[in-house]
Amino acid sequence: MVPGRGPAKIAAALAVAAAGFGGGFAYKKFKAYLHEKQLRKERKERRRRAASASEQEQKVRAVRNGAASKSRKRPSKRKKAATKSKPAA
Repeated sequence: MVPGRGPAKIAAALAVAAAGFGGGFAYKKFKAYLHEKQLRKERKERRRRAASASEQEQKVRAVRNGAASKSRKRPSKRKKAATKSKPAA
């Protein structure tokens, strides 16, 4: 498996085994990361679709309520009391 004799061979074998374990661990972490990334992407897409759907519903509701009409009446301004002019002295 690994070159060498005695303790050096044992140490080398342990190093190879540790590297293999570390590689497997890193692979699992990477796969988990990719999976989470995909889930985040799907969640974001779902949220975007839900937002655009609710936006459409709001537009439809506004049209039904007459809010989109351009000939909408403006609220009338309050009339101010006329100030009396002071008599010239």
